[in-house]
Amino acid sequence: MKLNCIIDTCSCIILSQPVFGRKTLLKHFHQKAILNYSHEVSLEINDHMNKINWPDLKNRKLKPSRFSINDYEVKMLGKTLISRKKKEDRGETDNFLLSVDLIHHSHTKGLVVFLTDDQKAVGGFLNDWLPAFPTIKLWSSYEVILFLYAEKIIPSKDIAVELIKEVIAFSAPKPAERSVDTAQKLLSILRFYNKKIELVSQIIH
Repeated sequence: MKLNCIIDTCSCIILSQPVFGRKTLLKHFHQKAILNYSHEVSLEINDHMNKINWPDLKNRKLKPSRFSINDYEVKMLGKTLISRKKKEDRGETDNFLLSVDLIHHSHTKGLVVFLTDDQKAVGGFLNDWLPAFPTIKLWSSYEVILFLYAEKIIPSKDIAVELIKEVIAFSAPKPAERSVDTAQKLLSILRFYNKKIELVSQIIH
């Protein structure tokens, strides 16, 4: 059974970069997950189509089944958000509301993966709302790599580690532009996920 996943623009871009077995991470993940997104994210994706190698782009935009997105925004924030306005995180907000609707008001059972690499959103409004919905699991592109390795889509530990490095290299500032704090943080991320890959390897492979 495939995972149900609501994916954001940033993650689409990041997962479109690393390639192994002649496919991007995004295409490999698409084999194991049903990837959808909100209307607002569809607008963002259209702006970045030159950066996204998207499998089966059409018919991935979902509408909530219980309330409209505007109604959900009012329930959550007390207002509706302006489309395309910077610094309002409407894409991530609408994706989260779509995740809530999908798991609690549709026929979807089990878990919904909320996939975002937007750390500002994760450290902002999502920090308060996500713990209230335990059936929605927050993933970044790094968790996608762990999942694909556990599913044996990524065939070896060494390839999984290299893919982690590629995601870090693509999503972080260039080495010459990194502060000492940033460099240390990226090294911590690499060590953290390398350890997780080792744990997966002990049990799965």
